[in-house]
Amino acid sequence: MRFYTYRLLLLLLLMMPAKEVLADKQDYCSQGNGRTVLFLIDRTSAFDEQDKISFANGIDVLFNQLQAGERLIIHTLTEDFAASKKIFDACRPGCVEQGVVSGLFSQCRASRAKLDERKYMHDMLTSVKPMIATSEKYDNSEIIETIAFMMQEYEDHKPAQLIIFSDMIEHSRLAKFGHLREKNIAALVEKLNRLGLIKSMRGVEVEVFGYGRDHSAQREGLRPEQKRNIELFWQDYFNRAGAADLHLGRDLNL
Repeated sequence: MRFYTYRLLLLLLLMMPAKEVLADKQDYCSQGNGRTVLFLIDRTSAFDEQDKISFANGIDVLFNQLQAGERLIIHTLTEDFAASKKIFDACRPGCVEQGVVSGLFSQCRASRAKLDERKYMHDMLTSVKPMIATSEKYDNSEIIETIAFMMQEYEDHKPAQLIIFSDMIEHSRLAKFGHLREKNIAALVEKLNRLGLIKSMRGVEVEVFGYGRDHSAQREGLRPEQKRNIELFWQDYFNRAGAADLHLGRDLNL
């Protein structure tokens, strides 16, 4: 009985059009559950060796966390939200495990996926390497508006996770965190809400790494009061947006 079952499957497979059996390009996004990770890289700080190590470790953690079919979108963060550049957008190659029968008809080939995964990793590293290898000088840092713009831009993708490599020190027409006071945080958040700069992030996990140092060329540690006030602001901001969780730290914690 088993012989006839496999024979029937083989006949059905041979009857399939060749283009369905051997696809030139595999659609890895269809292999996942539609999960999207949005990654913002701050270009307004001059990175030193410690920053570079933290960034490299974070990339390793991020890549190891991504599952087959999950989409990774990477954007820059600069002094102007409209100048943010998309430097990477692709789903991680890989084939979802299937049973014997469904596996025969799947267009995803594990051997091909392994080769594509290497290219995926190479392309991602090639995209992010200039972010720390070369520095750009900006007078301002427009983090708030960039986050709002990105959440609106990718609303249809419904990002499950927002990862940010940044010192999170806003310095723009909206706010200057070098002079942020605890008593002014609530009013600032209300102002941002009125301006429509707090977009819905319901259920989004927010992970920030590269945090804890000032914006100077010496990259000194934040003063305790300044560090506390910046953390209070971002906690209030992301809570108002409905984010599921927020972690601020030097290293990526996934």
